[in-house]
Amino acid sequence: MPATRPRRLLRSSRACNFCHKRRIKCERVPSDASRCKNCDDFDVACIFDRPIRRGNPSEAHRHSLDDDDTVTGTVETYRHDQRPSIGTDHQSIDVDLVNGVQTRTHVEPLSTAWQAVAWSTIQGITRLLQVYHETVYPIFPFFDCDRLAKRVEMAEHVHRRPLFASVMAACALASARARDGALAIKPRARSDGDLPSEMFFAAAHEALPQSLLECQSVDYLRAYALLALASLQDAKIAAMNMYLGSYFTLISINQWHDEARWPTDLQPTEVEDFRALFWSIYTLDIYSSIVWDGCIHFQESHARVNYPTTLGNGSRISGNDDDWITGWNFTTDLYRIMEHDLSRLRSKSSRYNLNSGDDLLVNTVPANTSYDKVNRMYSQLSPVFQQIRPATGNSDHDIFGFQAANIQATIALLQMISLEDDADMDRKCNIVSDVLSTFHRVPTPYLRAISTPLIYHIGGIGTILGSVLDQPLSESSWRRVRDLLLSMAELLESLEAVLRCGTGAGQKLRDLAARVENYVQERSSGRTQPTRRVDSDALNSAAMFSGDNTGAWDDASLSDFSTQFQLPGELFEDWSWPFATFDPYANVV
Repeated sequence: MPATRPRRLLRSSRACNFCHKRRIKCERVPSDASRCKNCDDFDVACIFDRPIRRGNPSEAHRHSLDDDDTVTGTVETYRHDQRPSIGTDHQSIDVDLVNGVQTRTHVEPLSTAWQAVAWSTIQGITRLLQVYHETVYPIFPFFDCDRLAKRVEMAEHVHRRPLFASVMAACALASARARDGALAIKPRARSDGDLPSEMFFAAAHEALPQSLLECQSVDYLRAYALLALASLQDAKIAAMNMYLGSYFTLISINQWHDEARWPTDLQPTEVEDFRALFWSIYTLDIYSSIVWDGCIHFQESHARVNYPTTLGNGSRISGNDDDWITGWNFTTDLYRIMEHDLSRLRSKSSRYNLNSGDDLLVNTVPANTSYDKVNRMYSQLSPVFQQIRPATGNSDHDIFGFQAANIQATIALLQMISLEDDADMDRKCNIVSDVLSTFHRVPTPYLRAISTPLIYHIGGIGTILGSVLDQPLSESSWRRVRDLLLSMAELLESLEAVLRCGTGAGQKLRDLAARVENYVQERSSGRTQPTRRVDSDALNSAAMFSGDNTGAWDDASLSDFSTQFQLPGELFEDWSWPFATFDPYANVV
């Protein structure tokens, strides 16, 4: 009797209209196969009447996205009649002050499905805003958190589409940070009712107007900034650049680089929040232009915006008169210095620079001049911002530790871009060593709270070490580079242990170090095969830094005058900076 073919386990091949439109994972409810979990959570109708398209899958997918707007009306049926409805008369007209002139802008009301989300997730939003306050706010203080919590408690975000967009974007970022281990001190148990960051992200994105010319609310500006950060958290760099570009387009449209053109009805606390938002995204712009070699959207010399003077309750450590915002403003100063250093270095090395031969038109100030200035500024800073205290879980205390950690990370970035193109190997290794030592001193909770941006920060170190490996090396210089690679691997592994978008970058660095180490052994022994082969697990950076170099290779001291050699290119054929883009939407049907 022929064997019975095992029955294939079937899964749903199509997403419902609600999940398909939002490009989120559609999972069936175990107790009711006719409904998905998302529609069940939001208490909306779960409908599958989207037309099936044949032919080229990518073409069909493109058309289905184009048809989203025609599906919306059939999907979003809100069944909580007992809750107050939001009529068009209440929400279709928003009054904004743009350039000092009162305007009446048509604002589409929230769909009934997103109203359901806004009503049903108030408790979850409140929890996530607390996460935002603890892990994001110390570096990106976009909201007065206490005031925002009260607005959410009164369900104001249900009635005001711009506020809904910014709140949902903040929740998307906070949820992703919590998912990636940012709450190392006081981790919270996930509630069954908590939504994934992708759902909040979709809600924020859909709440944005189709035309940027319709975005005349500061809350929309804040939403674009938060969506850029949320995209960065998930390593979606193209999306980050899109939202960042939209943010600066809004700044340009409304001339908000000048405080005199800000809405005149802003409360004093709102003015402070806007200042913090403006300079926060300025620093993000400089950071992204350095890490991804992009264009700077906005120059600090064009800004007519003051620094924030106090935010929130103006936290202070007992016995110290310094407000934490002093350290935050110092970091902004560092990025403003960095902008000019970056511009000078690019102008000097660019073959397109028309003024390259004119000393009067080219900034020829040495890079170390600005670094000396930073050292002088740093020496005058209060000790509370120079010493990184252990994280305690008390946000009023830890916010100072965040500032000290961020200052150290920013100085490290400034060190890296101060390298001249013709810098020798010793200078490059010295800077890499200083930067890695700095990061190893920062308590892990702060590193994990800074999260994915720090991974790319460390990527700059990898670029420097890559340029060193392209140069002729001696055996002693290779040993030094090897130790730096392993120190970097150790740091990456401590971060990737909790990151959803980690790709084993630390292990790949160890594999590279082992591969080169074996080549160096073979070369020095003069044999075809080494006497003892090294694998990546044998490379222990902790032992190296302690001086206990008793690993699998000969650790006899090597002369700095040993013969130099060039590493063959095949050692690096399958290696690049190993932090590939991660797409959390890749599994969407």
